[in-house]
Amino acid sequence: MLLPLLTLGVLLSAKPPADEKVFTPCPASAPEWTLARERLLALDARLEALADDGDGKPGVSALRELLTSRCFEMSREEDEPVAEDVPPLGLKAWWKEGGRTWVESYLELGKPGARTVVLPPEVRDVLTLETVKPDHRLAGLLCSAKDAACAKQTEAWSGRMAAAFLRALERRADKAEAASEAAARKACVDDAKPRPKRWRYTAWRGCEGGTRSFEKVLPVVRLRAPTEGWLVLRGRRGHYAFCDEVRAYHLETGAAWVSRSCSKLALYEDAERIGQVDVETTQANRRPQVTTGALSRELLRELTWVLLLGDEVISVERARPLARTVPAGYPIEWRERPSGITTMAGVGGGAMWFHSGQTQLRWTWFPPGQGEPLTGELTWPDSADPAENHADALIEELEETLKPGCPSRLPPVDLLDFTRPAAVNAVDAPEGVNPEQDELLTALRDWKPPPGCAVTGK
Repeated sequence: MLLPLLTLGVLLSAKPPADEKVFTPCPASAPEWTLARERLLALDARLEALADDGDGKPGVSALRELLTSRCFEMSREEDEPVAEDVPPLGLKAWWKEGGRTWVESYLELGKPGARTVVLPPEVRDVLTLETVKPDHRLAGLLCSAKDAACAKQTEAWSGRMAAAFLRALERRADKAEAASEAAARKACVDDAKPRPKRWRYTAWRGCEGGTRSFEKVLPVVRLRAPTEGWLVLRGRRGHYAFCDEVRAYHLETGAAWVSRSCSKLALYEDAERIGQVDVETTQANRRPQVTTGALSRELLRELTWVLLLGDEVISVERARPLARTVPAGYPIEWRERPSGITTMAGVGGGAMWFHSGQTQLRWTWFPPGQGEPLTGELTWPDSADPAENHADALIEELEETLKPGCPSRLPPVDLLDFTRPAAVNAVDAPEGVNPEQDELLTALRDWKPPPGCAVTGK
């Protein structure tokens, strides 16, 4: 829910004091506008040419120099959007994802009738081998910023994940918080309207510029594809009709092992216990099953890559540029006084949702050799967290490719002893599910190949 965070009211005289500074757009008909356009194009080329593993400071300095020039000086209405020490990968990503749109918007304001301003996105963190400590959990898979080929295979995966995050933002705009955001934006107009006319734009723009939506995004990351080891998924899927499961997938071959025990919640109907779970009947209705076969290695590796990045998701105050129309009757001019008197406000919020059909799954990736296993949890079958929601969709897509048959690898039963299932809601499983989960592992150990099936891989 979006709520007003802060409003500082000030008394502003009808007559501008002598120390009041005014910043306005450059008219598009002025020679300086044309020169500013050329300088913008030159900066665009300069940032594009920055080496990914080089020094980002020259690029930041060039950006700041441009923003202080006459036709871009209204950009002071935003706090410094780019830190001096941002890595080149972060600077270039910010520029492409909305930074340039924001800068260019000040030239657009110089055109006749233009009344649209742009709020810039926040710079994303950078995740490469150079930006983490040697003991970082993903250090073994992270690529150097200078090695663009290292993460080439994951470019398409990164694009799919970015698209999933964008869809999450669009879904938020369709939900109830959109009404709250509209109310907060109206409050910006209402706050500015009583001000002296010359201060209305500054009051309104200061309020809009304080918009903080706290959206989740991935860092700018270079992470190679995991191609070996086992991915293990454990936990309950389903609510009234459910399956407790252990799934082990081999990244190198696509070999798949699924041990599951399915049932339906039996509920008491007597007055004293109505709605409570009848554990004995629920357990008696269980149907254990072991399925083997193979599934898509490409999707399995992509899923593992997405799960590994889940803990690296960051929250930013604004993930993408936002366009806002200046209210009618507000002269587009940013004003400042040495005393620091301006009108500032903002809105902020986020969105979370859940439902009774959700459960928790625990995943573990066992890299080859003696590598440290990595583990985490996700909400199934959907989640308010965009990274988890994308992983859920990939799990479904992956498991649709499962072709039952003779597996090419034995199950990693010794590794499975080092995994644990996620907890199950105590209402649905009053006595827990640890014995049932242990039985799932026993079923894998006791599995016998059918006639004609010889499992040779280990």
